[in-house]
Amino acid sequence: MKSDLKDVEKNYLGKLIDRIVSLRKQRGMSQEKLAIESEIARSLMYGYETKQRNISFANLVRIIKFGFEMTIEEFFSEGFDEFPEKKQKKK
Repeated sequence: MKSDLKDVEKNYLGKLIDRIVSLRKQRGMSQEKLAIESEIARSLMYGYETKQRNISFANLVRIIKFGFEMTIEEFFSEGFDEFPEKKQKKK
């Protein structure tokens, strides 16, 4: 069970970071600009984007609200809950 939870957490964290990077690039923003707009250290932004650091809820909200000027709903509107079907365990 715990390994399943770890996989889900890792998958969601990956999707979250991929969404941040995608939006940043779509908007023509550098990591530094997004960090400044979000009032987050650039080194933290780099750590998030390279998946070396886990993002805190507070910093996620800063990135969404101040960096991207989006609502939370807009940010999460792109199918974050769509997972491939769970693999059947062998009997």
